[in-house]
Amino acid sequence: MIKKVFSPNFDTSAPASREVVIPILSVGVLGALVLAALNINRVQMLFLAGILFFTLLLALRGYYIIARWVSILAALILLSSLFFLNYGIRDTAVIGLLVVLISAGLLAGRTGTVVIGSLILAEVAVFGYFESLGIISNKYSNSNTFNDYLTAMLAILLVTILQSLTISQLYKNIARSEQELAERIKTEAQLRDAENRYRNLVEKLPAVVYISEPGESGMWHYVSPQIETLTGFSEEEWLNNRELWISRVHPEDRDRILANEKQALETGRMPHLEYRLLTKAGKYIWINDESLHIVDSDQHELVQGFLQNINDRKVAEEELQKRLAELKAVSGVSKTLTTKNSLLNFIEETGEQIRRAFKASGLFIAIHDPSTDLIHFPFDYENGQKQPDLPIRFGEGMTSKVMEMKKTLLINRDWEVTASQYNVINRYKRIAKSSLTTPLVIRDKAIGTISMDNTEQEDAFTENDVRLLETIAANLAVAIDNTYLQESLKQELAVQSKLILELEAKNAELERFSYTASHDLKSPLITIRGFLGYLEKDALEGNLERLQTDIQRISDATDKMHRLLSELLELSRVGRTVNEPEEIEFKEIVEEALKRVEGQINERPIQVEVGTGLPVIFGDRERLVEVVQNLVDNACKFTKDQSRPLIQIGFTRSDVEGIFFVRDNGTGIKPEYYEKIFGLFDKLDPASEGTGIGLALVKRIIEVHGGRVWVESDGPGLGATFCFTLSGHK
Repeated sequence: MIKKVFSPNFDTSAPASREVVIPILSVGVLGALVLAALNINRVQMLFLAGILFFTLLLALRGYYIIARWVSILAALILLSSLFFLNYGIRDTAVIGLLVVLISAGLLAGRTGTVVIGSLILAEVAVFGYFESLGIISNKYSNSNTFNDYLTAMLAILLVTILQSLTISQLYKNIARSEQELAERIKTEAQLRDAENRYRNLVEKLPAVVYISEPGESGMWHYVSPQIETLTGFSEEEWLNNRELWISRVHPEDRDRILANEKQALETGRMPHLEYRLLTKAGKYIWINDESLHIVDSDQHELVQGFLQNINDRKVAEEELQKRLAELKAVSGVSKTLTTKNSLLNFIEETGEQIRRAFKASGLFIAIHDPSTDLIHFPFDYENGQKQPDLPIRFGEGMTSKVMEMKKTLLINRDWEVTASQYNVINRYKRIAKSSLTTPLVIRDKAIGTISMDNTEQEDAFTENDVRLLETIAANLAVAIDNTYLQESLKQELAVQSKLILELEAKNAELERFSYTASHDLKSPLITIRGFLGYLEKDALEGNLERLQTDIQRISDATDKMHRLLSELLELSRVGRTVNEPEEIEFKEIVEEALKRVEGQINERPIQVEVGTGLPVIFGDRERLVEVVQNLVDNACKFTKDQSRPLIQIGFTRSDVEGIFFVRDNGTGIKPEYYEKIFGLFDKLDPASEGTGIGLALVKRIIEVHGGRVWVESDGPGLGATFCFTLSGHK
């Protein structure tokens, strides 16, 4: 075996033969020389270039296996040494390792991908583990975490898997192409043989010559010996029973041919009849019956003609008519797909075209909805009756199996046994004897199926039916995909429009922010500056009482400016500096928020009721505490005039979403202020405490968490309810 491996031209049928190995190695040599010229690990790159050049020479001599594996392993060892000796995950050698992995797939196929991918994964894992323990270190070790190496390992694993799957699919496609080529050659040979046999048959086909009296009970005077070959009856049987011929004619054809014969004889024309005749073996065959009107010496009217088996031609004509009907159906489907702009409409029209063309007992079109993982049946007919859409979970039934296989399933015999192997779900009342199911595939992904069955006979569907249905399925899949793309485009345009509106709102908010911030920041500065003058004057006059008042006013102004700047800074951070999201009981959020406003609550005191059934949420704990804190603080301000102030915090569910709320029995809000109160510095009561930033901060935090916030109120003096949603809760 070793001698065979080292022999020239060994394994030239491998995926990486001369046409692949030599170009790849040539590119590798050139790449290593370029890196050396750029002074990137020059010594190592020159050494690698030398090894690759040596393997290139081996490949040129025909030693493909040695050239492949020596080049792959040499590059892996060299780049691995750079990876270990330099900067580990931060070193450019990581990119080189990925290049080696890809090259392994090109040079050594799936085996190379799996082997080299596994080695790279192992060394990255080992290095990451040693670096995390401090056994190995470099200047980036303090910044690296083992998660960085896990991420790199995941990327390498994904590249390995995807490359392996791609190569496997490539091998399958090559094998399928070779098989199809072999089948095509075989089919062409069979067609040539059939053509030769058909030519010989036509050239030597015996026609039955006969002489008989016209009419259904006319006596037969003569039939040639070929009658037995044609019908199975001997000459004697045929001549001795004048009723034999008419009794063997198909009941549906008898009246027609007798009338045609009589009319032709009366008008002096040559009778030309085509009808079905039952042979002695019990099989109907098509007969071409042409004759001449003659009169014998005894002045008896006779017909002299010949009988010819035209069964093949009739079957071909019927098949042609069927093909024409199918082509008409394809044309109708194409027209439907170009004229209908509704997905359900053209699925309905396509199903009708298929149903008419194939005359199937049952037919359905199934579409998979990835958002719900359900398979729906927008078109489902049994014996001409529309069936309700009863969706099934993806993974159930034969439909899912065909989608997973992404190839047509034809069952023409032993239907129940075969179908049960594919977990069939019997959707119809009668059991099928034949069925044909083909997937709707777009970009190598199955999005549904077309399925039809026949409950009357086995072998109901042919290979022509398979090809036709696959053509229709391909057209339908493209049309469905185009519809999805159009819907996606509409949604994208809607999102863009929404973003434009949000941007305009942000710009307006920024303008209001600039004006109001400058105004509100100037106010405490003016106060401080004015009272500094009073402070100096009172100090000189020795007025200690007014001096203390001045100091207090200056202190209040600085506190106001500090609070305003802090809240503005907090607002600017929302959406930028976000804490790590986590799963939290909303009850814990409420408890933390109530602790922070405990002073305002106890000052009245205010009764606070917290509802039960609060869900688990997923988000930034600190930010969500700020939301509840601001809403409760706001409620405290506007319930101060109530004799029995009450704040309620809870959670409820609507038909489509869960809603959190903070409700108070305070002064209430007029509808015209519902949107305004969430703006920067917008306060319903200018004399109230606060800066007017709290509700704007609430709105910003909720939107960052994928939710929305709004206020509801029955009017002034009837309290207000602040509601909000969150994108993640259980």
